[in-house]
Amino acid sequence: MSLKHLEIISLENLWGLHNIMSELLIFKTRLLHAMKRKILRIGIPSLSFIIIILMIWAPGLIKNYVVKNSPELLGRQIALGKLKYNYFTSTLKAYNFKLFEANGQDEFISFDTLILNLEPIKYFQDVKAIEQFYIKGLTSRVIMKDSTFNFDDLIEFHSKEDSVSVEAPLEKDAFKYAISNIEFRESNFYFDNRNVDKLTQIQNLDLAVPFIGWDQEEKTSADVKFNFKNGGFFQSTVNVNPNGGNYDAIVVINRLNLDPFYKYVQEYADINSFNGSLDANLLIEGNTYEGIKSLVSGKVEVSDFEMTDLNNKKFLGAETIICELDTIDYYNSNYQIGRLEARESYTFFQLDTMSNNFFRIFKLDEISDPSDAESAVNEPNDTTSVTLSYGIANLVLTNGILDYTDNLTGQPFNYHLSAIKIDSKDITNSVDWLTINSTMLLNNRGNLVAEVGLNPNDYYHNINFDISIEKFLLPDLNIYTNYYMGHSILEGDMYYYSKSKITNGLINSQNSLLVKNAELETVDAGLYSLPLKFAFFLLTDKNGDVNLEIPVQGDVNDPAVDVGTIVWNTFKNVIGKTVAAPVNFLVGLVGGDPKELEELTLSYTDTIPSSKQYSQLDKLLDLEQKKEELAITMTYYVDANLQKEALAKELVGQDFNNKRRNYLKDEAKFKDYVYKKVKTDSLSFNKALLELTKEVNLDSLCTVKNRRLLEHIDTYLKLERPDTNILITMGELDAPENVGSYPKFMITYGMVDGQVNSVSSDNSISD
Repeated sequence: MSLKHLEIISLENLWGLHNIMSELLIFKTRLLHAMKRKILRIGIPSLSFIIIILMIWAPGLIKNYVVKNSPELLGRQIALGKLKYNYFTSTLKAYNFKLFEANGQDEFISFDTLILNLEPIKYFQDVKAIEQFYIKGLTSRVIMKDSTFNFDDLIEFHSKEDSVSVEAPLEKDAFKYAISNIEFRESNFYFDNRNVDKLTQIQNLDLAVPFIGWDQEEKTSADVKFNFKNGGFFQSTVNVNPNGGNYDAIVVINRLNLDPFYKYVQEYADINSFNGSLDANLLIEGNTYEGIKSLVSGKVEVSDFEMTDLNNKKFLGAETIICELDTIDYYNSNYQIGRLEARESYTFFQLDTMSNNFFRIFKLDEISDPSDAESAVNEPNDTTSVTLSYGIANLVLTNGILDYTDNLTGQPFNYHLSAIKIDSKDITNSVDWLTINSTMLLNNRGNLVAEVGLNPNDYYHNINFDISIEKFLLPDLNIYTNYYMGHSILEGDMYYYSKSKITNGLINSQNSLLVKNAELETVDAGLYSLPLKFAFFLLTDKNGDVNLEIPVQGDVNDPAVDVGTIVWNTFKNVIGKTVAAPVNFLVGLVGGDPKELEELTLSYTDTIPSSKQYSQLDKLLDLEQKKEELAITMTYYVDANLQKEALAKELVGQDFNNKRRNYLKDEAKFKDYVYKKVKTDSLSFNKALLELTKEVNLDSLCTVKNRRLLEHIDTYLKLERPDTNILITMGELDAPENVGSYPKFMITYGMVDGQVNSVSSDNSISD
């Protein structure tokens, strides 16, 4: 066979082989298409079924996984009732969620229902969008003990995660978000402050926010409202501009009971109760990025306010307290109040020798560590601190009551001030002069009107006050007058006017005291035994009034000077001077020279008063009649030795006069006569006279003359006025008033005190 034939055969075989391969490829292709159609008919439904099953099981699987691994994922054990997801509406629902305390048993946070309605399509536009965020029955329990909280472990857990070092992410576009229909319903919050054993509750809180978005131009509005446990509610509307962060909020508080805050106040005050009801309508404006710079304005009103001490005694209260806030700027320390008013206020103030009830209640009299005070003094001033700025445009107190009590005398002194009204304007930290006007009722009877002007930055050294008191009932002061002065005031009204100034520490006070119908009773001697009754008696005019001017001066810059001591000493001095010089006040009733009412002087040999001396006696009778309770005592004093010498001279002189001479006019001849009679010139003239009369009992003669003198005066007084009580008495023989004295009656004054003066048989003249 030739090579050509072989080539032909080979070509024919290759062509047949090609046809066979082609047929095989066509068969394979048809077989593959048939298999694909079969797989699609069977596999797609199966796969869909598997995916659906997985989607149904996924929420449960996720829930079980999260609950099981929650300590590792969240830091605490959780419980979750149900977790559902609607794939058609992209809505996630969770029910009966609980986040437990660190002990794994007590609930920390829980809610009944959570609904999240998502918008997955917008996620492809890089916008995290939520159509609805709804939570119902959210309950949170926060516990504080010492300085720790029951969520500190959660903060620590998540802080560790945040502290893991990661590479800084590349800079990217701003986070985009849009959240609509935010709602909290029936939420409850509990704050358990175990430091003061107080549980604070916020119940049934409702919150609604229509929309929050990263690109919104209008403000976001959020409404919050919840009820208080004992009635009343809290409500607020907050508008926030998310672009700049500016916000404004209107806050309304209705009938907030103050009693739940009692434990907090008790940290600073020893009290049994803290009651009242607070209402407020506030506007808060600021920026969320600088919240501390927010401004507050509005009105706060407290009703039925009352605080009681540890004895359950009410010491502070008011029917209504109104505070109109113009601006409260905490950041700049600027506090401006338009009006601060207290109506029907009540204050109980108790004073003792050591302190007072307010200092004790608010722990102001507790002794602090001296080292603290020293360190505070040595601490350098912070020049960067903001100066406090405050202002009260109008301060008003109406119909207030103050009950005052003290036990300074060993007996409780109680005084009731009512209908108190105080009014002042423009009280600021920068003002250099402040005026306060006040009126009040004193013990339901007297009236007080006062105007006080002061430098609020140095009121102790610069203050003016004008005070007027009318119809003040003097018996109200009996406890003080008994204790300090030994007198009880039975009756009397006081009118008091004071115009006082303290300028740079120098006191200049003019005080006028008018007492009407005063009636005093002497009791046991007081601490200072002040003769107040006699002083008032002397000062009482014909109308029954006592007018007393009491000027007060002093220097409060002297640390040893006390204002109260200055006033008291001035009053004592006025009373003392009045009693020490009674004729200065009595002479006005009868006229003449005040000396005529102080002393009646005679000669040694007188036994009958002269006409001038009778005139003095007439004035005493007239004075006694005009001052009915006045006790007048005339005490006789004479130097016995000088009187004997005078009587001796009179006796020898009478013998000299028998020779038609007058010893009183011819003294030289009388002296020669005496020395001739005594037959010696070695004796003094008075000794010579006594020598010539040694046979005469001069002592007895003096006694007779003195008694006759006293009898003449006593008889004259009783003849002129039979009911006279003027007492004539002989002074003690060893009294210093006798030494070198001419015969004289020292006239002293006192009060009858309802008893007729009597005289003793030894020293006095009696009927």
